[in-house]
Amino acid sequence: MKVNRIKTNDLAYKKLLQKGLQDNFGISCKQEDLNAIAGPFELKQIINRLKPEHYQVGDKLRANFHLHTIASDGRLTPKEFLEQCISYANSIFKSGKANDGLPAFSAAITDHNRVKSSQEVIALISQDPDKYKNFKFVAGCEFLLHGYKEPHPAFEAVGLGFNPFDKALEAMMKGVASNNQVSDIPKIKNAGGILSWAHPIITPDKINDDFFKFLKIHGIDGVEGNYQYNRWDKEYINSIKPMLEKLIKKFKMFVTGGTDCHTKTLFQ
Repeated sequence: MKVNRIKTNDLAYKKLLQKGLQDNFGISCKQEDLNAIAGPFELKQIINRLKPEHYQVGDKLRANFHLHTIASDGRLTPKEFLEQCISYANSIFKSGKANDGLPAFSAAITDHNRVKSSQEVIALISQDPDKYKNFKFVAGCEFLLHGYKEPHPAFEAVGLGFNPFDKALEAMMKGVASNNQVSDIPKIKNAGGILSWAHPIITPDKINDDFFKFLKIHGIDGVEGNYQYNRWDKEYINSIKPMLEKLIKKFKMFVTGGTDCHTKTLFQ
């Protein structure tokens, strides 16, 4: 019953992906060929079911929503990304750990102001859908946004579950130096996306009521509270996490997480 509801609610999203594949790759596919791609409705259900330990690299890992490929400043090709994801997803499925209502493994590509790799992954999945039946791919992007008060007006937000073929987003896809404004956020949301403030632990000056109000006003309803990048000292993370968690709860933000991988393995 739940599966049918998910498919129905993401029907329009899958139709947009079909059109994008036809226009950009000359690929025709059936909607069921895109079952391994989580639309915005299914993505929200997945996020709501994930627990903090599901973002931690180890035997409980079930999701990674912050990854980079060669399209920006990472080292994974789209094909390498998929091969690692499906190998891990299959191992989780075979272990029986996926009997909890969650996909065996879910992952997003979030290149800096780029969606090329997300488009290519969707194309690859559409051509061999059975191979990816235990995996859920999430189209994403790490957007550099400007508009908060001086002296630190820039910040980053991870957009997830949007249509990466949306023409209105093309102007925002100009690489790391993109001059995107918070006024551009409606373009992401109109393409189906949800937004999560990226790596809050690296900008502790923004972990306060004022910035959280700013995020909510401009349509950013999530926080990367389970950020796993391992260069940060655990003692430092533990010192700021209570305030971060308090604000997440106060402003009713959803929580995402990921490794912020820039290497050849999405598990680092």
